[in-house]
Amino acid sequence: MGLFNPGQGTGDPRGRAQRLDLLAGILGFFALMAFVQTVVLEVRGEAAGFSAAVLAVLVVLLWLTVRARRRLGGAADPP
Repeated sequence: MGLFNPGQGTGDPRGRAQRLDLLAGILGFFALMAFVQTVVLEVRGEAAGFSAAVLAVLVVLLWLTVRARRRLGGAADPP
């Protein structure tokens, strides 16, 4: 029994969908924070290149996560 596999396993579609939902929420939060930081830096006239690059990476990761979640369909919905 591993740290991320407690007992009965986590390979079911519902568990995977829930993990993708959680990951999308976390990535969405940090993408929003990176967006706010980039806007503030741009408005102040400071260099925002690195912040914009981080934002781009987060948006791409969020898009990939949402795409993977949509492929599962309504797997996390209760019966």
